[in-house]
Amino acid sequence: MKRALACLGALTALTAGLVITGPSAQAATSGCSTTTKYYDTHGYYTDVPTVGLRGTNFCTLRRGASNNAVYALQVTLSYCYGKDTGGFDGVFGAKTETALKQVQSSLHLTADGVYGPNTRDALQWQWRAMSGSQVCDKLTARGPVRDA
Repeated sequence: MKRALACLGALTALTAGLVITGPSAQAATSGCSTTTKYYDTHGYYTDVPTVGLRGTNFCTLRRGASNNAVYALQVTLSYCYGKDTGGFDGVFGAKTETALKQVQSSLHLTADGVYGPNTRDALQWQWRAMSGSQVCDKLTARGPVRDA
């Protein structure tokens, strides 16, 4: 009985620790599969790569991926950084990888050509408003941001 209670206690502590600390940068192992719209307090929105609609944005994109998350990254790399991604086709190919490496290098990140949480936080994203206005800004610089 004591052994069973000890195991249950250890499992509870481990589970509580995972819930309290949340995902880490190393937890970004799942591939981004789509995007979620994020809105700021000024009426602007941007599309952020996520795992599933309204899922976690602690995900990765790399060469070979093909989806809306790649499309959102391509748009941001082109609009905010003037990089040639080979078009807006949603395919993470050689040109998208090269463009991402160049931007990562300019942001003093490891230029590995893999999009993940560190790159997400350093990038300036293309924010759009219904009026047609567009700006480039970091997710954290837009005030309270919520997903929809």
